[in-house]
Formats: sequence, structure tokens, C-alpha cells
Amino acid sequence: MGSLQVRLFLTYLVIIGVTLGLAAVSLFLLLGGYRDEISYGNLEDVSTLINDKANFELRDAADSGSGTADGQYLLLVLSAAFNQGDPVGTRNTTVAVVDRSGRVIDSASPGDSAALDGATVELIEDQPNATGEADQGVRCRIDPPSGAPLICVSTPLSQAVLEKFPGTDATAIVVARPAAGLGEVLGDLMPRLLSSGLIGVAAALVLGFLLSQSVAAPLRNIARAARSVARGNYRQRVPATGPAEVRDLAANFNRMTEEVQRSQQTLRDFLANISHELKTPLTSIRGFSEAMLDGTVDDPAGVERSARIISNESNRVLRLVEELLDLSRIESGQVSMRQEEVDVRELFGHVEEIFALRSEESGVVLEVQISGRTAIRGDFDRLEQVLNNLLDNAFRHTPRGGVVRLVSREVQPGFLQVTVSDTGEGIPVDDVPHLFERFYRASGRPNGKGHGLGLAITREIVRAHGGDIWATSEPGRGTTFVFTLPAAGRPPARATR
Repeated sequence: MGSLQVRLFLTYLVIIGVTLGLAAVSLFLLLGGYRDEISYGNLEDVSTLINDKANFELRDAADSGSGTADGQYLLLVLSAAFNQGDPVGTRNTTVAVVDRSGRVIDSASPGDSAALDGATVELIEDQPNATGEADQGVRCRIDPPSGAPLICVSTPLSQAVLEKFPGTDATAIVVARPAAGLGEVLGDLMPRLLSSGLIGVAAALVLGFLLSQSVAAPLRNIARAARSVARGNYRQRVPATGPAEVRDLAANFNRMTEEVQRSQQTLRDFLANISHELKTPLTSIRGFSEAMLDGTVDDPAGVERSARIISNESNRVLRLVEELLDLSRIESGQVSMRQEEVDVRELFGHVEEIFALRSEESGVVLEVQISGRTAIRGDFDRLEQVLNNLLDNAFRHTPRGGVVRLVSREVQPGFLQVTVSDTGEGIPVDDVPHLFERFYRASGRPNGKGHGLGLAITREIVRAHGGDIWATSEPGRGTTFVFTLPAAGRPPARATR
């Protein structure tokens, strides 16, 4: 019972059983009309046979001049014709003579011959022959004084017979019998119903097995792939087959494994990069400290130089650790960004003042342009950190005589777009998509300093503010960083990842 395929198959069986049960109940309810239709059809055949023989016998008796023209004589002639009929077709059948008012004059049956005497025949309405046309049987009912009601067919006597027996009120011959019982109808239909039902059930079982297999097989593949991924095989993929929902599950599973594989590769690259970043300063610290300890460096100038290098390298390691912790806290949401109104003019004026001396010393012009709305919502200190990182990169990679531009404008309602561009050497196209990855340094910028974490931190800060950031570059003509920020008054947006 734990298997999905078994459960699906049993579900199909239950559905089949319920469907067959409802069909049986519906058939049972509909068998009443079908039962009467069969009974009337058989009775009409018997009535035609008896009527033909009776009319022939009556004409023959009239031509021979025997008998008396009364109902009793007519019944005797009819009984003789009736007894000569098909014993199977006339079983449990009663023959009677009725007058113009539909009252039974006399009757004969295998049982009590007077069972229908005095009963009245009621014609069934809404049938083509209810008008009693000559030689046409009309369906009717008889409610005898005792016993169950009977169904019957009334056939008019021929005009020739009526003319030769003017002394009687007889107008029609009635052939009656009890309606076919439900058991009789079921007995007639049961072999056919069982054959049809068995064929339907067999086909339903085969289809149910195939359908359950089409659902369960892809799920088993996904389960096997999941176990393989759990053992560390992140290259595992599953084919997207089966129903739409299962195909969607397989596609999402493949995307998940791709993401897990990418994350594992990123983790390995991160460990390799941080090991590389830490190895150089730690090697310097170890080398100069050992030189001081073993007396290799013993003069005051050498000791001072070694101590300065150890201090610088220690600060480098400390900055790296602080940046890693800062990035980790921002990514995990442990650092909350203040949501306050920030004046873009004040923010830009502050960073312009910070980089004024650097602009003068490097010979790179800093241009600041503000258009549109000037009020944004965010954390002033963190936004200053974003601009500091971007402007520092721009100045670092722009040669003397170049230009660094800081521009703000409203590009769509509720958002401001900030652009930091330079006229430096640019970045190779293949490197642009990786600029915001940890420890990544563009191959076109060999003079880069730092640990490759600044742009990663910048991206997380912008995303934490509900904005987005991207970069474009053209080698030899410069690089442009663009990010968006929500304007003041706009509801805070959830950070995107």
C-alpha cells in the first residue's frame, strides 16, 4: 500500500467499481420501461398469430352455418385457435373477447377461464393505433377482479366476421399476460451485460495500469536521482516525461541540481580564493616575524620596516575578514537597512567632497548630475558605501585626463536610476557577467587592488533596498555601473535574490 503506483491502481479499481455500481443501479431503474417494451413486443407477435387464425376459423365456422352468433361461441372458436398456437409463445397468455365498451365478454386461459370475465380493457394513450383501426393491434391494460394487472394487445375482429355474427357485441380479440418480471428481464440481459462488463473491466485494468505506470515511473526516476544527489553526484539529471505536473517537477528538480552544483562550485571557488587571499599576507607576517625572532633583522631600520609590513598585512587580513562578515550578514538578512528619506543632493555632495582630493591628485574629472526627483528611501550610510565602492573602482581604472560621471535621474515612476561611469580601459565582455561574484577580478584590469568583495557587497546592499544593479562595458572606452533605488513615499520592497 506504500507504493504510489499501487495506490493509483487501487484508486482506479475503486473508480471502476463505483462506476459499474452506479451503472447497475441506473440500469435497474430503467429496466421497468424496457421490461414492458419486451412484454408488449412479444404479446403483439402472439396477438397477430392468434388473430389471423381466429378470424380464419370464425369465417370458416360462419360459412359452414354451425354454432350460434354469441360471445360464447366466438370464444370457443378463439380457444380452438389459441390452443393450436405456439405453446412457447402463448405460455401464461389469456385470450378474451371484448365488446364495444371494452368489457370482457368471455375469456380463456391456461388457468381459470373466468379470470377476466367482466374486467374492462383500458387502451394506452399516445400510440399510433389507439384509434382502433382495422387489423391493427392496440396496447392496453386489464385490471382483473382478482390478481395482478395484465398487459394486453387488443386487435379488432375483421368486418367480414362481424357481419357474419350479427348477434354478438364482440368487436375485438384481446391477448393478455402478466408483465415480464425483473428476474426474467435480467436473465435475458445478464449474459450480455456480464460479457460487456468483463470486457470493460479488462480494458479499464490495462489502462489503469498503464496510467499509474506513466505517473509512478517518472517519480521513481526523480527519487533515484534525489538519492544520487544526496550522495554527492550533483551532475544527476532526470528526463522530463509523464503528465504535465510530473514534467514540471522533473524540470524543477533539474534546475535545483544545477543550482546545487553551481553553489558547490561557488563554495569550492570561495574556499580556494579566500585561501589564496589569506596565504599572501600570512606568509609575509610569518616571514618577517621569524626574521625578527631569529635575529636576521636586528638593525633598528630593518625591525621598523618589518613591523610596518606585519602591521599592514595584519590590517589587510582584518579588512578581508570584516568584509566577509559584512557580506555574510547582509546576505542572511542580519543587517537591517534603515528606511528613511535620503536627499540625493546631500548624498552626492557628501561623496563628491570625499573624492575631491583624489580627483585633483589623479587628474580625473568628477562630474555630478542630478535630474528629476531628489528624495529616495534607504540607509544613508549604506548607500554612501555603495557609491564609495563604485567611485573607487572608477577612479582606480581611469587614466589621467579621463572623466568619472555620477548621474541620478528618474526613469520610471517610483524609482531613481543612479549611474557611475568612467572613461577607463573597460572590461572584457566575458568578464562582465561575473563582476559581482566574490573574489572575482576582471582579467582586463590587472592593476586591481582589494579582495574582490566590494562589488559583491554593493550588489547585496542595493538588493536589500529593493533595487537592482548591473554593469555594461566596452573595452577601451570605459565601464558603466547602473543601479535603481525606490523613491521616497514608495512602499518598501522585499529584497530580491
